[in-house]
Formats: sequence, structure tokens, C-alpha cells
Amino acid sequence: MEKMVLYFILTAYYFITIDEPSLVIALLAFILFFIVDVFEYRYSVLAVSAVYLVFIFASTEWIFYMPLFTLVVAVRYGGIAFATLVLLFIEAEVILLMIALFVLYMSYLRARLDSYERENRKIRDQLTSDNLLLRRQHNELLKNHEKDVHMAGLNERNRIAREMHDALGHSLSTSILLIESLQYIKDEAKIKQSLQLLQERLKGGMDDIRTSIHQLYETSIDLEARISDYIKEMDRYHIRLRYDVTSALDHEMKMDILSIIKESLTNIRKHSDAENVRIAIREQKDVIIISIKDDGSERPAVKKGMGLLAMQEVVGKYNGIFNTFHEGGFSIHITLYKEGERDEHNHSG
Repeated sequence: MEKMVLYFILTAYYFITIDEPSLVIALLAFILFFIVDVFEYRYSVLAVSAVYLVFIFASTEWIFYMPLFTLVVAVRYGGIAFATLVLLFIEAEVILLMIALFVLYMSYLRARLDSYERENRKIRDQLTSDNLLLRRQHNELLKNHEKDVHMAGLNERNRIAREMHDALGHSLSTSILLIESLQYIKDEAKIKQSLQLLQERLKGGMDDIRTSIHQLYETSIDLEARISDYIKEMDRYHIRLRYDVTSALDHEMKMDILSIIKESLTNIRKHSDAENVRIAIREQKDVIIISIKDDGSERPAVKKGMGLLAMQEVVGKYNGIFNTFHEGGFSIHITLYKEGERDEHNHSG
């Protein structure tokens, strides 16, 4: 397109300047300088240059198409195109020289633009390659994570099976031996003694099983996941959860925290016109801090309802602190002392 515009400008200038312009020269110039775009051979520009030089020595009117010749050479060979300006200096064609210099400047800008585009394509291709590599690595990480989860499940199952076997197997095997020996004992006192020992063995085995199941149940509750499930049920509210608890809480505290969160969300659903809710559960050295805040405008009743009283009772189990505020919404702030720390806090109090 640039070459086409330049050709028409030069042709118009040629027909205006020359008294008897040659239409043949104009047509031959069009064919000569556009044929390099049709046949992209390695030496096509050199061939066109040779033909043009022959034409220009045959007729000086070809000097009018020197800027077009400069453009063709600049596109292929860059700075070498400055050599084509020699004839314009000799002929003192100022206007054509200015056009040729402008063409060289535009060619330089176009070359820079092409360079930037090539660099951009190179960077884009590299980014695409890196993105594909990251996706492969991400998929591998997911697969490895699934394997780790599967292996962790197998290890946990094996541990439970081992504990159950150790707890139950020993008690049952000993009890079976005691039962078998009873049929050979005729002394009533020895029979009572054996039955008492059998009872103790079975009771001990049952206690071991209960302890194992209790420990398994304690570790099975994912507190953050359960709270997230409660939040999903509040679909018409925008709720943000901040959960910063890293230590393992016992089963009772997990259940109490869940009851506090559930009761708070229920109160918001029933009694508040809030739209946004923020829940924060943070762990400090000795305590668990729970904060629930909504942006409702309705002030709660002066008398505490059953929900707040139930939460207060839960907090009392841990000798904790229970506060409510109404500033820019309704807030509940609870501090629960961890196991061991609450006894120390109660003693110091």
C-alpha cells in the first residue's frame, strides 16, 4: 500500500513536471517495481536495479521514479539504499531528494516496527510455551497431590487397622484362652476369679476400642470446611471468612465453635437486614478468637435471645469472654481459652 501511494504521487509529479510525459514509462515503472512483490526470488531486487539503471541511462525521465527505486532497495537491503540518492544529488532534483529521504525515514520506522513485531511474536511464543509447561507441571502436581492423599488415606487406614488389631486382638485372644480353661476348672473360687479376669480383659479391650474411635473421630472434622458449608447455605449474603488456626483442636472445641458460627448465621438470617458478613477465627498463643460482624441496620433487642444465651453458655465452658457491639452493624466477639489454658485462667481468676 505504501509503495502504491508513492507510485501515484511520483507519477502525478512526473506528468505535471514534464511537458510530454510518456505513459509507457509510467506503465513500465509500475511493472518493474511491483514485479518484486509477485516473484519473490533471491536476486529479484538486484535484477530490478540493473534494469532500472539501464532505463535511467536511456532516458533521464526515469529519474522521477528514483524514490520508488530507493524504497524497493531499502526494503530488501536497508541502509544501502542511501547510495541510490547519488543520482538525485547529481541531477539536483530537490523535491525528489526530499521524497526519497522521507521514504528512507519511513522505511527505517517500518523496519523498527517489524523488529518490534518479531520480538513481540517471539515473546508471545515463549509465553505460550511457558504457559504450556506450567500447565503440565500443574497437572503433574495435581496427580502427585492425589497420590499423596491416596497414600495418606491408605496409611491412616493401616494405622487404624493396626490399632484395632492391637487393642481388640490381644483382649479377645486372652479371653478365648480364659473361656477354654474354664471348662477344666471345678473349683468355684477359681472359676469366679477367672470370670473376673475375663471381665477385666473384655472391658479393657472395649475401652481401647472406644479410645481409638474417639481419637479417629476427633481428627476427622475439618473445621474450616464445615464452616464453609454453613456459609454456602447463606447464599443471599456476601460472607468473607478468615481462618487462621494451625494447631489441632480437640473434638469438643471444634463442635462448640461450629455451634457458635451456626447460631450466629441463624440469627443473621432471622433478625438482621444485613448484606455483608465477616467471620474471623484467629489463633493466638493461648486462645481462639472468634469475630462475627454484619452490616445490618436493625438494632437487636435489649434482652438477649436464646441464640445469644446459648453462645454465652458455650463460652462459659472455656471461661472465655463474650461481647456484643452495635457500631456500623452488629458484632460478636468471643475469646475461648484452649484446653489447659482455661484451667490456669480460671485458677488465676
